[in-house]
Amino acid sequence: MKRQLIWIIPIVILLLVVAGYYGIRLYRELTASVQVEVGQGPVAEESLNLTPPPVAEESWVALRLKAVGLNKKPVLGDTAISGHLQRLEAGEVSEETLLQYADDLEHLNQFTAEQGARIPTDFWDVQTEEMEANSWDEYSIVQQISIPEAEPYLLLLAQGYGRFLQFKAAEVSGEDTALDAALDMFAFVDEYHNKVMPPSASPDDPAEIKGRASAMLMVWQSLVAGSTRTNPITGEPMFSHSIFARDNVGTMHQYDVGQAMSIADVWGVTGFAAHFVGIPENNNQVEHMSISKVLQIVLNEPVAVLDGIEEEKLLLGHADQAEAEADMALNNAIHKEFVPLFVDDWQQAVERLRCVLKDEC
Repeated sequence: MKRQLIWIIPIVILLLVVAGYYGIRLYRELTASVQVEVGQGPVAEESLNLTPPPVAEESWVALRLKAVGLNKKPVLGDTAISGHLQRLEAGEVSEETLLQYADDLEHLNQFTAEQGARIPTDFWDVQTEEMEANSWDEYSIVQQISIPEAEPYLLLLAQGYGRFLQFKAAEVSGEDTALDAALDMFAFVDEYHNKVMPPSASPDDPAEIKGRASAMLMVWQSLVAGSTRTNPITGEPMFSHSIFARDNVGTMHQYDVGQAMSIADVWGVTGFAAHFVGIPENNNQVEHMSISKVLQIVLNEPVAVLDGIEEEKLLLGHADQAEAEADMALNNAIHKEFVPLFVDDWQQAVERLRCVLKDEC
């Protein structure tokens, strides 16, 4: 018996090593994340000990900020004219900076209006916690996106928002759908991508092809939704767009209508066949589709893991049976129809998925 045990021990050890190897590999896959790195912004002006000038509501600075379209008072977390004047009076910002800010905003208004759709001025007039943590404020961000080198990205935002507004105008009549609008934005991302990341001397390199496809998908997801999911194992975001997360058409639209809205309310589910929605309350399928694509292609998450998350929500009572089945159907449609094609031919992948999700194939 002891001799038999001696021969079994190496086999057990080998099995443990193999299990450990694949267990570690699986853990790494399940806890992987993608984070957009953002450089530190310029030194904030409040450290310059400015001497505040007298401020009046009808001062030249106030009139200039009003002329470019800023709100008088905050509406959706924007600084607004009142906030800029308070900073000016407190010596936290200079007149020169505010006047340059107005000039930059005027440029953004004109450029975006000419290239797709005017992005609401007060959309830019925000300093998020993410921006503040990286030493960026609305003045420095607006100045950076106004320079010629940033035009490809600004064009992408204007084109994306223009396509979104086209969808909203025809949504009620049924002549356009959320699914079509979201998928059509891949064309704008491809144009942007080719400008900022032209193919290298070895365009057939598999690693480069996968890298370009992943980068394209991340930019598209940022434009369409900008959201992420929290990893249940680590409690951290599975991917992050950093300060660019708010540069999405839904957030722009909220400033256009002056009302806070969820991504689901902004987009709706028009275009999706009924079995990819399940119940009317499951109205975030554009967001779900965008996140599932990133998880499956960029982070290589197995579709079984994504389905497991839906099963868990069902067991915990956080989802309806029809809702869970619809979400799993969407995950699997992406896995079967989109993932195998996207890296090599994004256009074919998009059209195939469009056909399947509309139930027209």
